[in-house]
Parts: sequence; structure tokens; C-alpha cells
Amino acid sequence: MFKGSLSENIQSSLSGLRFASTKDNSVAADKGKAIDAADTFFGMPELQEQIQVAHVPTQCAAGCLALRVPDPPTSAPPAVVNISKDGKIAAVGGKDVELFLWSTETGELLSTLRGHETSWTSSNDNSFFVTTQEDSKVVVYDADPIQMRQLLGHPDETLTCCSVSLDDLFVVVGGADGSIYSWDTETGSDYRQYDCGHDGPVSTAMCYPMPDGSHVIISCGKDHKIVVWDLETIKQLYTIEVTELGHAKNVGYHISRDHIQVLVWCMDSVPFPNLVFIDPLSGNRNSVYCHDGLIRSAMFTKNATKIVSCGSEGKIIVWNAETLEIEMELLGHEGSVLSVSVNEEGSRIISCGEDATVRVWNAEDGSPLRLMMAHKDPVKFCSYAKSATDTKIITCDVAGRVHVWSTVVEVLNSLLRRFADDLSCVTTTSDSMLLAAGCSNGRVMLWDTVERENIWEYAHHTGRVEAIAFNTLRSLLVTCGADGRVVLSYVNDGKQAMVFDGSQEPVMNICFSPDDERIAGTSMDGKVVVFETESTEPAPVLTLETGAGRAVSCVWSPNSKTIIGGCNDGSLIVWSASTGSVFSALNGEATVTCLSVDLVGKVVAAGNVLGRTILYVLETSEMLCELRSNPYPVREVVFNQETTRLTTMCTSQAITWDLATGYKLRVFDFVVDKNRLFKSVPDSQHATFCHWGTILFDHESETAVFDMVPMDDPLLRSHYLSETRSIVSGNTGVKRIMVWSAADNPVPDKLHTTHDAITSCHFSADDRLLAMGTQDGSLIVYDTMHNDVLEVIQAHLSGPCKCVRMSHDAKYVLTSGVDGSVLLWDWRERETVQQYYCHLASVGCCDMALHGRRVASGDSEGMLCVFERETADLVLSMKEAHPMGVISLSLSADGSTVASVGSEGKVSMWHVDMGVELMTLETAVLSKPLYCAFSPDDSKLAITETSGAVMVWNVVAGCQWYLIPHAHTGTTVACSWSFNSRHLVSAGLDGDMAMWDAESGAPLLKMPVKSGALTTCSISPNSMYVATGSISGTLAVHNVHSIMKHLPEPSFLYSWLDYYEYKKMVLLLKKLFKAWPYLYNIQDAQGWSLVSNAIGNGNAKVTSILMEALETVEQPAIGLICAIPSSQISRIVLERSEEDALGIADNAGPGIPRILQQIKAAEGWVRSQGSVGPGIPTYRNDSDEAFEEDDHALWTAKGKKGPKRSAASVAAKRMKRRGQGNKVVPFDETDEFYDENVAGRAKSFNVQAKKATVELLMEKRKLNFTELTLNNVLAMALNSKSSKCVQMVLDATTMHKVSWGSFHAITDMMPSLAVRYPFMCYRFLADLDLMPLGDLEVPVAVMMAQDASVIRTAPIFTNIKNLWKSHLQLHQVRHGPQPYAHVKANMVRLPYACSIGPDSLLHSLVESDVPVQAFGSPTIQAVVRHKWRLYARTRLVIRASIYLFYALANTVFAILYSKEDHTLTLPEYWESGAMGRFHIILTGYLILQALWYLWVEMRQMWAIKFISYFKSGWNILDLVSILMMIIICILHLVRVGTDPVKEDRAVAPMIAFELLLNYFKVFFYALAFEPTGPVVHALFQLMFAVRNWAVLLFMNIVSFGAALQVLSQVTRTDDQHENFGRSIFTLWQSMFGQFSLDHMLTDGAWPEVSIVFFSGFLFIANIVLLNMLIVMMREIYVKVRETEHDVFLRGRAELIVEVETLMSKSQRERYSLMPPFLHLLSQVQRNFHSGDSVMGRLGRLEESLANTRDTLMLMMRNLAQGRKGHSDLMAHHYDGDDGGDDGGEGRGAMPPKTDSKQGREPGELREPEQAFLSIEDQIDFMELTAQRVKDSESQLPAVLRQVDRLQRSVNNQEMRMEGMVIVLRDIENLLRNQQPVVVHQEARQPVKRSTVMTEAELEQEVKRLLGRDGSKL
Repeated sequence: MFKGSLSENIQSSLSGLRFASTKDNSVAADKGKAIDAADTFFGMPELQEQIQVAHVPTQCAAGCLALRVPDPPTSAPPAVVNISKDGKIAAVGGKDVELFLWSTETGELLSTLRGHETSWTSSNDNSFFVTTQEDSKVVVYDADPIQMRQLLGHPDETLTCCSVSLDDLFVVVGGADGSIYSWDTETGSDYRQYDCGHDGPVSTAMCYPMPDGSHVIISCGKDHKIVVWDLETIKQLYTIEVTELGHAKNVGYHISRDHIQVLVWCMDSVPFPNLVFIDPLSGNRNSVYCHDGLIRSAMFTKNATKIVSCGSEGKIIVWNAETLEIEMELLGHEGSVLSVSVNEEGSRIISCGEDATVRVWNAEDGSPLRLMMAHKDPVKFCSYAKSATDTKIITCDVAGRVHVWSTVVEVLNSLLRRFADDLSCVTTTSDSMLLAAGCSNGRVMLWDTVERENIWEYAHHTGRVEAIAFNTLRSLLVTCGADGRVVLSYVNDGKQAMVFDGSQEPVMNICFSPDDERIAGTSMDGKVVVFETESTEPAPVLTLETGAGRAVSCVWSPNSKTIIGGCNDGSLIVWSASTGSVFSALNGEATVTCLSVDLVGKVVAAGNVLGRTILYVLETSEMLCELRSNPYPVREVVFNQETTRLTTMCTSQAITWDLATGYKLRVFDFVVDKNRLFKSVPDSQHATFCHWGTILFDHESETAVFDMVPMDDPLLRSHYLSETRSIVSGNTGVKRIMVWSAADNPVPDKLHTTHDAITSCHFSADDRLLAMGTQDGSLIVYDTMHNDVLEVIQAHLSGPCKCVRMSHDAKYVLTSGVDGSVLLWDWRERETVQQYYCHLASVGCCDMALHGRRVASGDSEGMLCVFERETADLVLSMKEAHPMGVISLSLSADGSTVASVGSEGKVSMWHVDMGVELMTLETAVLSKPLYCAFSPDDSKLAITETSGAVMVWNVVAGCQWYLIPHAHTGTTVACSWSFNSRHLVSAGLDGDMAMWDAESGAPLLKMPVKSGALTTCSISPNSMYVATGSISGTLAVHNVHSIMKHLPEPSFLYSWLDYYEYKKMVLLLKKLFKAWPYLYNIQDAQGWSLVSNAIGNGNAKVTSILMEALETVEQPAIGLICAIPSSQISRIVLERSEEDALGIADNAGPGIPRILQQIKAAEGWVRSQGSVGPGIPTYRNDSDEAFEEDDHALWTAKGKKGPKRSAASVAAKRMKRRGQGNKVVPFDETDEFYDENVAGRAKSFNVQAKKATVELLMEKRKLNFTELTLNNVLAMALNSKSSKCVQMVLDATTMHKVSWGSFHAITDMMPSLAVRYPFMCYRFLADLDLMPLGDLEVPVAVMMAQDASVIRTAPIFTNIKNLWKSHLQLHQVRHGPQPYAHVKANMVRLPYACSIGPDSLLHSLVESDVPVQAFGSPTIQAVVRHKWRLYARTRLVIRASIYLFYALANTVFAILYSKEDHTLTLPEYWESGAMGRFHIILTGYLILQALWYLWVEMRQMWAIKFISYFKSGWNILDLVSILMMIIICILHLVRVGTDPVKEDRAVAPMIAFELLLNYFKVFFYALAFEPTGPVVHALFQLMFAVRNWAVLLFMNIVSFGAALQVLSQVTRTDDQHENFGRSIFTLWQSMFGQFSLDHMLTDGAWPEVSIVFFSGFLFIANIVLLNMLIVMMREIYVKVRETEHDVFLRGRAELIVEVETLMSKSQRERYSLMPPFLHLLSQVQRNFHSGDSVMGRLGRLEESLANTRDTLMLMMRNLAQGRKGHSDLMAHHYDGDDGGDDGGEGRGAMPPKTDSKQGREPGELREPEQAFLSIEDQIDFMELTAQRVKDSESQLPAVLRQVDRLQRSVNNQEMRMEGMVIVLRDIENLLRNQQPVVVHQEARQPVKRSTVMTEAELEQEVKRLLGRDGSKL
């Protein structure tokens, strides 16, 4: 999200930016000049590219792990890639471009050679280097400083190779013509030329000093010759031909450095030996065939004892040099290995290949050590620097990209492996020469990375070392730890220079200022402490407090003048480092996790817990942009050296951003892959690092190093490796190494207390402290970050501590115990602050308001009390809130509402201030409730049950939101909410911990704790930790982020599934689901899961893979909606005192006032569904105040403009009004902003999401307004415009693969679904069944009396017995026997299906193009039925009655109009008599009634919009009728058009037409009622269906009418056909028998022709067309009857929608509060014709016989036609049913089912056994079979009647048996009680069974009751 143009913002904010200077002053000056000109366009990529093209690159991307050389031009790859022997200079380029010499230590450009160099080599002592040029020049350069020493020579041939003798005295080069040249390196003289040695180009040459002082040269050529020369005498000593490779075209050579030995190999694929070892001096040689005939590279190891080779088959082979026997094979590369190299000591082997990886191996045992990834293309070259101390590695890929790798990573990997379980922090110096590490036991170690030895080691802290840092000069080392101390040590000896008292709380991070004068650190209490390095006082010179939230991180500006702190409320505070005053405050939205400042100090980047990074300009306090993409909370954010790129890293991903555009340059995914399911294959934009160990990632060079050495301990528990860390190099913070590891085991940290069972636990707001109570009355405060017990307090002496709650500021702990006391503890001081007196019994539960001042408690006698926390005043006391005791309670965040659970199974909600019971949730709980907990936003209440279920009640909507039916096996004992209300955690007696999505109830994690039955659980506010306590006294703390790290991240998994083959990915996903059953629901920081990523991107392939893989998951529960990530919008108010306004800051420029630290931040507003509560509280800074302020929320909605007044002016006005001076005061309801911003009514998220999506589909809303729908999977599918994705989501819903809460998402998107995919919507509604809730036995009389009430809405869906008990008055006891009906209770699965309004389900379906069959689905039928009986029927009856009266009045008006004297004027007609006066009054009534109807139509037109209104024919009819009625009445009153004598007589036909319209409108009301609706619908359907027949009839009449008119044109007496109209009318009369032929016979000119034509007309019209009409009507009626009920329901739905449209606002609001769940009862009917019954089998037999008969009839017709088409007929019959067409989007025809037993398709005929019969014999055989079938068919009705009679008899017997069981059970109860009891029919307990008992069950039950099974009554 950008604020304006990002490039313009960065341009204006970073003007004056400079690159880092280089050693070359001239180059630096040029570069500085270029950037001076570029200051006005910083961030514009096109101009930046022009600068890079115009000027030579002068800086490498020098990271800690590797140095990345600037990429070469694509048209000129580097001809030279080499590194000096000491590894300090890398030479890259040459030939067509300049040769660049780079410093491998700093990355700076040392020099540029422009001689078109073809080779470069350094001397062995690194004092000079030699180059050869394209023009055959040989030049020697001094290395320090780089300057040309001399030109050695200029041979006449092209030079192909160059080398320096081992003693650096001579330079030897080879030419393309086969000559060798040598020079003296000191003088450049002694030029020698060696000819006639080779017949072609020289491949390589080497000069060796001999023991006698002479030198020999060994040269190797492409002519397969090896020549040994005497350097001084130019004499050929030996000439050896490599005859083994005589047929090879391309060969390679390697000459050993230690001994004069040559290795030759063939670089082509050959069948003969391709590796040859030759000793030129002794003549020994050996050869071998290897690598499948193709060797890519080979070389000697140290002392030439071994040979290392690589080939195209992916192997690296180590040979014995003498015997050429294989010593070991190194496997790991995928594809060809292109190059190998060995270090100087011979202990390491490096290889590279086509898989774009570089691997380091142990040369001793062949084990892999490291894997390095940076290249995007195959790596063709790798080499070690020939130095024993600094063994750098240089690599080059096929595209010419060069990397120089540092071997300091080997030290880091070794350190991390060796001290993995003890390390806590690591840092290095800027040159990586020194490495310091802190340990969990307080030790600090310093290592020399070059010598690889430990310099010193001291225990500077008593607890864990949290952070460590070097100063710029590497002379000082500072550490901070959990003990709150800051220790300054000397680097040289490790002794302490100074120990500072940081804080009573742990100091979590520490850093030097860039000038090394100060030290800043952040403590856990939210303070930033500043120390001076030269100070001798232990106290900090500055203690910086935010005044709002807690400071969680800090960073220095590059000029050391300011400190930037990030707070947990998302804000950033900028302090003066000298005075501690506040320069500025930057607003944020979520907890800040990390900070970084660019090298110039103008831009600060802040990462937060939502995975977002926000960039600010420090000078203007302006937000530049917001980068959203990291899936998890951002752990590290860092700029590159040029401030052109930014790298953000979370637990599983690193992203490199381009700051000029805000786009992602590259994404790096880190995946735990212990089972080797993934591959580490990078591409141009995306790299995947899959590993089972530790990975070091360098953001600057974008390189990654894998540690391939496995950890020794498979159950390793490492604090350092459990999180993603960073190793800071130096003091600038620009160079960092990201440490990611999969070696850590994500098992929970367990604390086995010596106390009894843990009864309760609760986290603090900072995710660190955990308070827990034990069975022996102890209060334990545990530090989860440091795994340390801080305090153990004996809180209750006479019994267990039943409940604990920690305050939001972590200062106080509230406890309650069996001794009846409720205590508030200051746990640090180990003393009670307040005691709350009211209880006399055991207090089993207590709670503390999150944002308020209240505490609540409940005891075993049922008393519920609420106190003021500060004063202990009693606010509420309910003595008998629960008669049997309170076992759990929860206080809302603001303290206004308390929910309680009683031992009697009752859940109540109480209003604290009014002291009344708001509601009882007893009927909403299926079993006995045990625990309740409010969500922090007060929108939901979670209740656990003994059945293992967790029920979530929506407090805002006042209804049950969803149910997790089997959350645990057994009892669910406790639950807890995260602070952002996104996650819900539960614990059960089964010993499992489960995490759920709070919005949908979908499972996210479920892990066995393995510590026995659990008693309590708690989740930290930021969902970082989950703690559980058990009966055994074990506390288990799960690190959620560590667990998530071991799971594939959703966006990565989506990309991976999309990249590879479908079937392969299905198998992979099934394996993953087997390991992690809920992987499909795992969410990132934004709430996106794998399902969200697949469907949100419209990827049908991945969605199909996911759905297919889910078939292996037992009872999947996909979450289609997730909780929105909460955002805290804080307003920062800076209040400046008058005295401060006069002062000037010491470090500020002139005119800039110093602002004191007067900051007030309002509480964050947590945006979530139904959230109307406040967010993070604000505390006073006064030390004498012990309690937090009761502040209210002040927030501004995003995108809305507030009042145009500064916050400072409002604050000053508030202070003046309150008379509190400069003291910071909280906001309250009297503030001017409060009523406007807070007191407004918050809308439900579902409504907002629904409207946003609908408007998006109509393309009326911009995309950035769709954020509300990003958590709805169906909305994502609709927005992606992928019909297949939409269909798969709907299929998963109908197959019950979604969670209960996901149906809310479906309901919200149904309007959009009906608009875009109407047929798909119909199929979904047709497939969506009702949810069965159970069976009931209801008295028949009650059912008959309450027939209209068998359907109802309710806020619950669990306890159906209590739901219907009061509604049907089942609690009333009636004496005497009563007949009962067995009914089943069902519920519509879509919540809020009965809502009203334009966005309601029914309204959307009516206005859409959904097929009419959709209204016959069970869901819509129930909705229509309920709305009809609730309000539509009554209103329509009233409207119909009024309209009938209006129609009758119109009829009377027409009759009176026909009788009136139209010559009279209106006064005369009034005076004419009573009839005239009545007629005029009736006219006035009609015009008033018509005007009222017109007003109603205008309201409807306004409500449903103009276009939608005129889509309905009834609306057009109404409008025409009303307007005509108004016109008629007006004309009648003004006496115009009423006189029939005159020409003005238009009123009479208008009245006639109006009468027809009025009575036709009666059909509209008849549509809604059962008796008349289907008939009217059938009539309309028939009329519409015969339109084609009417067209034919009309054409017949017109044609014959015109013909008869022509035949009678000469006759003047024939008036029947005198014109066309009369002719048509005559023919119309003749159809009804009214015609005469006299005129045709006597007066016609052509009587015979006329009679023939007339007879033809009668035949066609009366015989053909009318009989056709009869046949059509029959067939049409059959079709109409099939959809008659659906059409009727649609008509009723249209009427209901019209009634809702015409409702007043108050009426709509009344029905808008309708409960969400629609319940209905229906009688249980036995399925006599089920597939397994006799009738079902007979039905299938009858259907088979009918098919056979049809087939035989077709065959007989074919026989009559010559016995043709037999094969086609048989094939047609074998095909069977083709499945029909798909009928909609996204679903095709189903494939035919296969009979598994017979192995053939359904309907396939079995071939006769007599295969030899002819076709005629087979047909005769089938005819005989058909005759037998017909004979048996005649007996089928009798058989069916007998079976039906038998079935009824069986049913009667079963009913008698059930009655006998009931009587026997009553007798059993009487005998057991031994007392006379009057048992009423209504009071009987129903038979506890889910379905009707089978015969076997009935028999067994009767035997049991009669005592025949051995049991006794």
C-alpha cells in the first residue's frame, strides 16, 4: 500500500544520498559527482540504469558469506575468472570488456584493465600478477599498489595459457601455434621461445624449479602431447604422446603443483578409457574408464596422491593416483557435475554442477560439509584460493555471474553445531575476523575465525545472554542478559570494563552508537536505557519511556544523534540521544518486531507481527509505503549498502524488495525437509531452500549456505536455532547473516514442578511471563522465554490455588483459593496489594478485566461477585447466581459483562452495572459446561463441555456461532483466546492441546502433550506460546512459531504444487497430510491458508490437487473463513510545555524546539468481526500510581478524514478544561473526538464483506476496498473468476468437508454466487441437505394444533429437546393416553438464510437468473415456508382483501357508469339523485386508492431500482392499471370523453380494459396460496407453452382470410368478406360453428373455389390444429406438473420479496434481528422403497424390464426395415445413460459407474453363452425372452400387492413391539422404585435411540425386559 508515488516520495526524502567511498579517490569522485546529479531522481529506475550504463560499477555486493560481482553484460560474458593465491583479489572480465580487479574483503573495485585480457594469474607470493592480452602482449603488474611493472613481450601468435613458476622467477605462456615462451619476472629479459614441441595450440604449461637450481617446463597441447623442456637450454627432455586418447577430439589437462605429474582426460563421451595418469619423468602411466565415458573436470589433490574427477552422471570420484582405484564416490548433485577443485591443504573438495549448487566435501571421508546456493544458472567453474589461511572460493555460472565465497561460514557452522544447545546470541566484526557468542548459562566466548581458536571465555552474566555487539573499532564488546545487566568488556582479554544496571527486567537487545560513545538497549518492561561507554556510573544516563506501549526494539541513527524505538502498539518514537526528548512519533498498526535505518539516516523500516514492513521518512514523519508479503511476523529487516534494496525475513521466508518501485525482486523460501520431499531448485524470481539442518543466508549477496553435517542429537532443543536469528557483522547493522535452522526439535518445553497438579495458568501481555496456580496453594511465575521460574509464592495456605490471572501490564496477579480468599499480588515484591472480601466458601474461579478496573470471582456456594480492582469496592454481588456453585467465569474486556458457568449445567451472562441476568445459555450447551472465556474483543464467548465439544457464542449477534463437536476425546477442560481474537486454544483430559481458527472453528494444530490429563491451558497474546498444565504438575510450553517453521508455508506449498505434475503432487500432498492432518488450514500472518492461496489465485489445478488429497484425511474441516488480522490504529499526541517551547535542543538545528516526552496514545482499535471494544490500554507514567488508567478508544477509520484541527490543540484545550496543566490525561466521552469516532455503531463484518463483494462483481468498487473479503474463500473464488474453483468450494461444502463456522462465509457470498453463476448456485442448493439434529416424540394433538409452528428460527442448534419443548408446549402434562408422532429435527445449514433486505438469500435468488428448480431445494423451501408463515401470509391476505374490495368498487363504478346520463355536467349529476352522488364519491375513493397504489409502486421502484422493477411483468401491469384508473377517474370528473353520441367517447373502452386488468391482477394474489397458486401457475405455463400453436393458427386465419377476400372481390352483396377485417372475423366465427355458405353459393363469382378454400380452412383449424393442441396440452401438462411446485414456490418467493420491499424501516429492523438458524420438524417415514427392500429390488427389476422391452421394440422395427442397424442398436444399449448434460458452470457429466462384480458398465447386456449362433437366431432368442418377460409382467401387480400387504403387517408388528417395550419399561421402573407412580404419556422418557429399532434390537430388548436373557428386574 503506497502513499502517493513511491519513487517521488523516496526522491524527496532521500535527496543527498551518497554511495560509500572507495579506495580509488578518482573513481569515488566520479561516482559522487554522478550521484550529486542523481539526487533529484532517487528511486527512478530508468535514470538509475542510465547511470549504471554510463559509469563503471565500483562496488560489489559484499556480504558476510559471499561477494557478488556485478553481473557482466549479456553480450560479453567474462573471459577471465580467477582469484589470487591469497584470495584477496578476484579478476573478472577481460577480452571484449574491461578486466575488473575486485577486493574480496571490501568488495571495492581495485583497478580496471582495458587491454582485452585473455588470462590473469597471480604470483605465489601475491606480490605481482601477469596478464595476457588479445593482441598477444604479456604484462606484469605490481599487486600493491596496482600498477604496471613492465611489458614482458609481444609474441606473433595468439596466446592460449599463462603461468608463473612455483618460485615466482619466470613467466611461461603458450601459443596457438604450439610455441612456448618464457621471461624473467624481475628484469623482463631472458626471453626464450620453445618451438617444434606441439602441432597445435598449447592447453597448459607449468614451470618447476629443480633441486639443482635448474627449471623445467611441462607443456600440454591439444595434439595429445606432453613435452618436458629445459628452461635454460630450450631443449626437449621428453615428449610423451597420450595414445590412450588418440581418438578423442577434446582433452583436458591438469599438472600437479607438488610433483611433476600430469592428468589427462577426455571431455567427450567415448567408449574407451578416458582418464589417464602420466608421470613424465619416470614414464609411468595408467588409464581407466569412468563417468559413463564423459568427464567434465579432474585434478590432483595435495602431493598428487589422489585424483578427483567429476562427470555427467552426477558423481564425484576420488581415485588413488598410482593404481587408479576408486577410494570413494561423492553423491549429491542432481545432473552433471561441471567442475571440481581441492583446497591447498587437500582436506576439502569443492564441486559445482547443473543444479546451480556449489558443494563442499570432506576429502578424508567424503562426507558433505556445506551446500552453497546463489547462482540461478548451472555453475560451470569453481576454484579454491591457494592459501592455507584464507581459503576463499570463486565460482562462475554459465551466464558469467561470479561469486566469491568466504570460508568463515565453516567456523559458524562448527560453532552452531558444537554449542547448539547452549548458544543464545552471535555477532562478528565487520571483517569477520572475530566472532563473539553468548550462551544460555551467561558465558561469553570470543573466537578467532582465521586461526579457528577460542581466544577467551568468561561468565559475565548470571542468566541467558540476550544480545551481544562489537563497537566500530573492535576494541569493546557489550553484552546484555536476562539478569538485567549490561556488561562492557575489552576485546583483547575479555575483562570487564564496566557493568551497568540496565533494568530489573531482562535487557533483550543492545547496540553501540555509530560513534562508539553510547550504548542503547531495550528491556522487557518497555524502556530504552542509554549508557555512556566512558561512564563510571552503573546507572543509565537516560531512561526513555514511550508513555503509550512498550518499546520492544531500538536502533541508532547513523549520526548517533537520535534513537528510534519500536513499540508493541505499532508506533515508532524518535528520541534525542543527548537529552531524551521526543523529536517525532510515527503511527503504526501492529506490534513492531524489528527496525533498520539506512546508511544516510533518512529512512527507517519497521517490521511487525502481521508480516508487513512499513517505511517512514524520519525528517517529515511521513509513511513512504507498506510492503505486505511475508507470511509470518517479520524477524529481520535490513537495507543494502546503497539503500536501493530492502530485505525482510520471517520464520520461513526472505524477500528482497526494490525500493524504487516497491516490487519484489526475489523471494527465498526456507522449508524444513527432513523426508526429502522437496528440491532446492532456484529460478530467476523464486528460490527454494529445502533442508533438514541449518542455513545461513546473506541478504547482501543473496547467497545461502547449507550445513550438511547432521546434528549429533536428534532430539536437540536449541533456543538459538528455534527461531530465525541474525548475526550482525560490525556496528552498522547493514551486514547481517540470517540463521535459519530445521535442526531444532519443536517439542514443548516442560517444567516438572515439585508441586501438585497445576490448576490454572495465564500469560502476560508481553508473551514472556506465565502465572500458574497449583494444588498445594502456590503461585508460580514462570519466564517462558528463559525457561526459568522467577517466583514461587505460597498464595493460599489452607488449600489449592484454584485460579490465577495476570494483569495486562504483568505487574499483578489475581488469585483465588479454597480458603475463600481473592488476592491481588505484586509478585515481584511478594506481597498482596489488595484483598477482596465477600466469599465464605471456596472460590474456584476469578478473572480480571483486560482494559477495565474490575475483578470478578465465584465460589462453590453459587455467589458471584465483582469488585473495583483498585479500591476493592463491591460492585455486584449475586448470592444465588448458581445454586450449586460457580465453577468458571469470565469478565469482558471492559468489565461490564460477566459470564459464569454453574455446577448445575447453567451458563449465564450478567450485566455488572445493572445487576441483571442478560441471558441464559443452558439450552445452547449439548452436555454439561465446564469452562467459559470471553474473547478479548468481547465479540465471542467460548464454552467447553464434558462431551469434548467447544461451543462458541457470538455475543454481538446473540446467537450460537459454531460448534466444534469433537474437539477432544473426553472432556474439554479449558480454553483460551489470543489477544487479537484470531486463535482459540483448548485442552482436554485426553492430554491433547488443540488450536482452532476463531472465526470458522477450523482446526489448525493438535498436538499430544504427553504429560497426562490436562487441567488448564493459555495462549500468549501474540500467539507465540501455548502453555498447558496437567494433573501430574507438568507445565508444557509450546513455541507456536517453532512448530509453524517445521510446516510448509502455505504460499510456498501452493507454488510448489502448481509447478510440478498433477499426479506427483497429489501423492506428495497425501504424504504431507499424513504427517500433518491439518496442513490445509495452516494460516500465515494474513490468515491465508493453502486453500486460500489456491482459490484466491484462481488456480483450479492446485485446488483439484488439494480436494483429491483431502480424501485421505479423516473428517476434514476446511476453514472457508478466517479471523481478520487485527490492526491497532494509534493516535500519538505530543504535548509541549511552554518552557520547553523556549528551549533549543543541543543536537538540533536552529529554530527547532525541543519537545519534552509528553506522549499520549489512545487505545488501539482492534478491527474484527463485531468488534466494538477497545484495544491496548494505556498506563500512567507516574511512579506513585499502581493501576492503569481507564482510557477509552480514540481511533480514526482508515481512509476517512477527521476534523481539521491538530491533535496538540485538542490536547491543550482538554488540559485547559480539566485544569491539569501539562500532565498527560486520558481521553473520555467528553472529548470532541469520542462521540464522532468511537460511539458510532459498528457493523458486522459479514454484512460489510457481503456488500463489498457484490459491488466488486458489479465493478463499482475499487480493488483496494476488497480487503474485507480477503478472508472469505468463496469470495476469493468469485473474485478470481474461476468457475472450477467456485464449484470445488461448493462441492466441499455439500460433502461436509468444511467446518461449522464456514457456513457463514457461504451465506455471505450467496448473493454474489447467484448473480455470477446461477446454475452453479442451483446445483449447490439442490445438493445441500438439511442438517439432521435428532429425533423427537411429539404428541399428535400438539403437532396438529401447532401445524403452523413446526418451523422456527432459533439462536442455537445443539439442544433440540429444549429448543422445541417450550415452543410446542411439551412441558404441559396431559392425563390419559396420548398418541405420539415420531418426528425428526432438521436445520438449514446456512445461517441467516432467513435474513431480509436486498442482500438476503431469498431476495438475491429472486432477482437472479437461478433456475426455478432452486426454489424446490430443501433450504429454500424451508426459508420460503418460514417467511410465509411469519409475516408474508398475513400481509398478503390483507393486501389481497383490500385489492378485492378495490376491484369490486371498480366493478360497481363500471356498472354505474353504464347507467349514468353522460350529457349531465358534474353538478347536475350530483343533484340527479343518490346514485349520482354515490357514483361521484366512489370515483373519489378510486382515485385516492389508485394514488395510494401508485405511491406503493414508486416505493418499490426506489427500493429495487428502476431496471429491476421493469423486469417483472406484474409491475408493468400494475403501473398501467393504476395510471389508467387515475386517468379514467379524472376524465369522469371533468366529464371529458364520456359522451357516446359525440366523437369524444374514449372512457368506456378504457373502463372495460381496466376491469380486465383489475381482475387479472387477482391471479397475482392467487399465486401465493396453496389451493389456487399451483393451478394459476399451471395455467400460465400452459398459455406460454402453446404460443407456437397460436402462431400457426394465426397464420392459417390470415392466409385463408386474405384468399377468401380476393375470391369475393367482385361481389358487392357478400358482406362477410367485404374487407380484410370482416374476412378474418368470419373465419374466427366459423371455428365455433357460426358460418353460412349461402353467400358463397349464390353471390360469389367463384363459389366452388371459395367453398373448397373454406372447407380446407375448417379441416386445418378444427381437426388438425385443435387435435394437435389437445396432444400438446397433455404433454405440456405432464411437464408442467414436474416443476409445478417449484414454480409455485418461486412465485411465493417473489411475493415475499415484494412484501419485504414494502416494509417500513421499523418493520425491517424488527425482523432483521431474527435468529440465524432455521429449524423444522418433519414426520419420520419409513422408506419402503429403499434400494435394499423388496419393493426397491422389484422397482429396479421393473425398470430393467421396461428398458428391455424398449430395446426389443427398436430391434423389431429394424427387422422390418431389413434387419439393419443391429450393431448400432446394441452399441447404443451398451452405452447406457450418458449422464445428461452438465447443466451449469464448472461441472461436467458424471462418468458411468462400473459394476465391480461383473466388470461391465450399468445396463450392459451379458452376451449369450452360445456365441456361435447367427444374428437371426439371437434375435429369435431375444423375442422368446421378451415374450416370457411380458407374461411375467402381467403377474407383477399381484406380487406387488402381496409384498405391500406383507410390509404393512411387519410395520404393525414393529409398532406393537415398541409399545410393549414402553409398557415393560414402565413396569420395570415401578418395580425398582417400589412405590405407586402415576405415569403420564407426556412424562415418559423417550426411547434413547437415534433411529428406529431393528427387529433384532426389538427382540433383544423384549427378552431383557422379560428376564429371558438372564437379567433380573
